[in-house]
Amino acid sequence: MNTRDLIDMALRNLLKRKLRTFLTVLGVVIGTASIVVMVSIGIGMNQGFAQQLESWGSLQVINVYPSGGMIYDEASDSMKQEKKQDELNSKAVEQFRQIEHVEAVSPVVEEYLYLVAGKYIADASIMGIDPGAMEALGYRVVEGRGLTAEDSKAIVVGGGVEFYDPKLNWEMRYASEPPQVDVLQEKLSLTYDWNYGTRNADKSIKPVKVEAVGKLSAEGNDSWRVIMPIKELEKIQKDRQEWEKKQSGSQNASSRSQSKEYQQVLVKVDEIENVQKVQQQIKDLGFRASSLTDELEAMKETTKMLRLVLGAIGAISMVVAAISITNTMVMAIYERTKEIGIMKVIGASLKDIKRLFLTEAAFIGFSGGIVGIIVSFGISFLVNVVAAQQGSTMQSSIPLWLALGAVAFATGVGILAGYLPAKRAMKLSALTAIKTE
Repeated sequence: MNTRDLIDMALRNLLKRKLRTFLTVLGVVIGTASIVVMVSIGIGMNQGFAQQLESWGSLQVINVYPSGGMIYDEASDSMKQEKKQDELNSKAVEQFRQIEHVEAVSPVVEEYLYLVAGKYIADASIMGIDPGAMEALGYRVVEGRGLTAEDSKAIVVGGGVEFYDPKLNWEMRYASEPPQVDVLQEKLSLTYDWNYGTRNADKSIKPVKVEAVGKLSAEGNDSWRVIMPIKELEKIQKDRQEWEKKQSGSQNASSRSQSKEYQQVLVKVDEIENVQKVQQQIKDLGFRASSLTDELEAMKETTKMLRLVLGAIGAISMVVAAISITNTMVMAIYERTKEIGIMKVIGASLKDIKRLFLTEAAFIGFSGGIVGIIVSFGISFLVNVVAAQQGSTMQSSIPLWLALGAVAFATGVGILAGYLPAKRAMKLSALTAIKTE
């Protein structure tokens, strides 16, 4: 019996009992849809976590800090000072660049300064980074452009930075709406004179002229920051230290560190899957390291049991569908006992009979899987619509691998469910089957 005849006979046998075949296929549809929808909600939860964390920063960026910070000691159940192992300096930066899967590395220097725009000023957290690494580090510029390796006096301003008139008292500043300043059009400067714009301003401090070339989003952790080339910020820091020394009249008066050790280093990894591996390698070098993937893994672990329960609920539906397929095939054997006997008498091999029943079972599983996937997409769409209307972050996502895997799984369940009935059909005696009425 060739494959074409086998498929043709299997389809004709299934269509002889349309209602029973329909009900069996319906069971597979419900089982497939249950599994896919439940798993898709779990996948959607993970994607929702990732999207939420990405609003705080890139999931592929590792934050590296010097060793010697406070750590938790399990033995004493308290915090203790970690022993300092190595400095986070230019040598360490080069070590990070040599790690496999690392795309970009940038040391970080932070400083609080005034950002001046005409008669208005803003308290700004200034972050100095390697300008050539800004794009790779995942900073989202919503207007203008990001920093490039050629920039020196350029800055990128966070969308949440607010200006005010320094001549107003605190009550009036908070009572009035902040002025709207288009930083991309204004002439800007930076100063460490906290009395700038008032009668007590120090005229010996000359503001450093800068140019805003881009704006960051008004949402996320970087919305209140101003990003500029690290070398320019280090120059401002040096000038500030010299000014503080003159003000105090002492060479040792400045409380700022003269060390070349960086406060922080940002390490960009090529793929999210490699972040934890690279992060551990950095820790092995003696530094503290953290990333948003730590939060993501913690969230996934928290919801792991829920996702397992959702998958188990769907699996139960598929088990019921498998029992239904087995029942259908067994009933088909009882009804077609004589037909099986005739097939054996006219020369059909045991292998052909087994293949026939397995093909019928596979068709039930395959057709149920296809329809089940279609139903799953519809349910997934409705879940996302309702969740959006309710303002919930829960969502359903059906990737291609899940859809194809569900169809293959349903087909496999059909074949497995039909295996025992097929074996039973093979064992029937030809003479006894022919005599059966």
